[in-house]
Amino acid sequence: MKNMRKMLVWVLLLLPLAGMAQPVYDCYRTSGKIKIDGRVTEKEWGDAVPCADFRDIRGDGFAEPKYLTTMRMLWDDDNLYISAVLVEPDVKAGVARRDDIVYHDNDFEVFLNPYGDKILYYELEVNALGTVMDLLMNRPYSEGGTYMMTWDFPGLEVAVKVQGTLNRSNDTDAGWSVEMKIPFAGLSRGGADPRENKIWRANFSRVEWLTQPEENWVWAPTGVVDIHHPLRWGYLRFIDEDGVVPDLFAYKKSVNLRTHP
Repeated sequence: MKNMRKMLVWVLLLLPLAGMAQPVYDCYRTSGKIKIDGRVTEKEWGDAVPCADFRDIRGDGFAEPKYLTTMRMLWDDDNLYISAVLVEPDVKAGVARRDDIVYHDNDFEVFLNPYGDKILYYELEVNALGTVMDLLMNRPYSEGGTYMMTWDFPGLEVAVKVQGTLNRSNDTDAGWSVEMKIPFAGLSRGGADPRENKIWRANFSRVEWLTQPEENWVWAPTGVVDIHHPLRWGYLRFIDEDGVVPDLFAYKKSVNLRTHP
């Protein structure tokens, strides 16, 4: 009976994830120069693989996002590069001060967990003004975690470009785009280099205030309206110039042994 109750608990916990395959993004190494100006015009971006379409954070059975989000990533010896092009017919933003609550506006959000566990992961948000909110989480909120807003991404560069007019609703905009450069050196933990981990857990989100409450569109649905479930995020695989694809099965096995000894 005890084992049956335990099995029922696991079934109930996993029900929100039913039918949701965690996406994989293959991030290729670039030798080109990426200028962080928000325009996303470099040839390297055109060659990069676009991500799968964003979905409702709750997963299957919910409406598809109203507007398209196209996200791409690249990397080199020192940095992770992220670009996103967001279709939006009325581009608005009001939060203007660093580390104020950016998701009170429509925004684009990045979540990175280089070590594949639930301990110390990174969050970065930006709105169409280019205002940044970045923080470090010691663990998910559901497990008693808290955020460290005083932490900033060392060496971070972010730029935004609006295709239209900002905060003018009497015309129709194409949307806005964002580019980010995140130095690997700022993501080290305990002296380790994240590049030694060829596979990361990651997620990307778009908060859109079409109605109350807001829409939450993500790359990897978590099954609930809460993105802070790192073990439900997608997989970011770093592909070197040799083209060798990291072994996802071996990665999952090694991380499972670390997180569930």
